[in-house]
Amino acid sequence: MIDFIKKSIQKEKFEPKFLGFCINNNYLIRKELNSQIKKNALNAKGILLDFGCGTKPYQKYFANVSRYIGIDLKIEGWEHRQNTVDFFYDGKKIPFEDNYFDTMLCTEVLEHVFNIEELLSEFQRVIKQNGTALITTPFMWEEHEMPHDFGRYTTPALVYLYEKYGFEIVSHHKTGNNIKVIAQFSINYVKTLLPANKILKQILLIPFIIYFNIFGSIFGFLLPGDKSVYFNNVFVIRKK
Repeated sequence: MIDFIKKSIQKEKFEPKFLGFCINNNYLIRKELNSQIKKNALNAKGILLDFGCGTKPYQKYFANVSRYIGIDLKIEGWEHRQNTVDFFYDGKKIPFEDNYFDTMLCTEVLEHVFNIEELLSEFQRVIKQNGTALITTPFMWEEHEMPHDFGRYTTPALVYLYEKYGFEIVSHHKTGNNIKVIAQFSINYVKTLLPANKILKQILLIPFIIYFNIFGSIFGFLLPGDKSVYFNNVFVIRKK
């Protein structure tokens, strides 16, 4: 029973539904991010590299690929589940030959690497000609996975970097808007006021999560939203 509860909570963390609406303090962020990944997964094909795979929460969306390979960052102090990570990235070279992958998924990873330009060069090396990459990066999101949270990138910065390393932009989407960001950061603020005990904090946070998720979902849809303030950049890029 305990294992079932843990698995349910873990699932709601990345794929939030009704339970996530009530308990996931990042519901507003994760809901739209999950929707974009699921939508773009339909175009994936061939051999796929999930870079920064973690527990591979999005693998089920990529049913069209012939092989799904997960690589995660090798950082001292991070916990990894060995049964889900196929290979580790040493910070210098992705352990595969040139032009190996047809498709790449890289979600919420670039903010955790200092050498982003070296990493993009590696992406360019291992992706096949005309291969595509689905990359998501946070813009308005609290610091996380500390102390390995190194950067936030604006849309023009990402366009510049992707094009510099031999990619063309296929599509771009911003998740959220200023109203949803206000709701999300209100939850973040309330968290700082609650007791440090994780279980007690989670219990006390539930009514605030529900309230601000309702506020963000309704008014973020009904009222005019400013897209210069948003949660995530979602890019699909193609190797030239």
